[in-house]
Amino acid sequence: MTRYILMRLLSALPTLLGMSFIAFAIVALAPGDPVEQQLRAMGFVPSAEDVAALKAEFGLDKPFLTRYFNWLMRAVQFEFGTSIATGRPVLDEIMIHLPATLALAGSALFGAILISLGLGIAAASSGQGVGALVRGLTIMLVSVPSFWLALVFIYAFVMVLGWARIVGDGTLGDLVLPALTLALGSGAALGRVVYERVRSEMCEDHIRLAIAKGLSPHRILSHHIAPRIIGPLATAWASTFGGLLGGAVIVEAIFGWPGLGQLILQAISQRDFPVIQAYLVFMGLAFFVTSLLADIIVVIADPQLRKELHNG
Repeated sequence: MTRYILMRLLSALPTLLGMSFIAFAIVALAPGDPVEQQLRAMGFVPSAEDVAALKAEFGLDKPFLTRYFNWLMRAVQFEFGTSIATGRPVLDEIMIHLPATLALAGSALFGAILISLGLGIAAASSGQGVGALVRGLTIMLVSVPSFWLALVFIYAFVMVLGWARIVGDGTLGDLVLPALTLALGSGAALGRVVYERVRSEMCEDHIRLAIAKGLSPHRILSHHIAPRIIGPLATAWASTFGGLLGGAVIVEAIFGWPGLGQLILQAISQRDFPVIQAYLVFMGLAFFVTSLLADIIVVIADPQLRKELHNG
């Protein structure tokens, strides 16, 4: 297993390096001067000397490749420089908002897993009429944009019923609506995966033999189907978690949730390039880590794969 993890890490190095270059290039080559804009936002009329001095302080006066190499050497040590807008270390800014985003993404993933299992199993094990109804509901939930669903929830639960508030302070009660908004669409999409996997396994000979032996549907599902589909589902769940981390920006902004979404929107509006670059790198690392964990879960859940890795 250790050898497998090391090989996965080595194979991912070119991808991570390319991701870091793209993250740096997208921001560094964007039009506009962040130093001049920040000085104007502070009420100063910048002179050429002031702009040049600040550019030298932030290392923006060097050639592109030199800036990238210097930035990369610091980034591998999780040193992303200083925020142009606040003057604080970028990593500190991210760590302030990261727990809220992790809480939102984790809660949404938990809800999405419950919804997907319920919808997928119901569609696969029910009759044709109920199954078609569940599949139709799944398609509808997948098609609804998250921002539209967020606005519907705000109207229903905040403005009409008064059960929630639109601007919270990051407490558990304020987490419910944004997590539910993200969970519904993701859960419906995952429900399709669960449905297809369960239906595929139900056509296998060993399942027909279990049915012929008179085993209960619950026992067949938990002892014969679940162990064989947990690997692919874990991969889908891990990918979904990475997507929730990066896709929560709009939902966080709508509900006023104090996560990375709020931070990146402020950074974009203020052209705070160091924060934007660090955010892109963190999102890329999140996708990589979640996919690696999914691969490890697949190996753990599949005895044949474990045997092949051990023999290899």
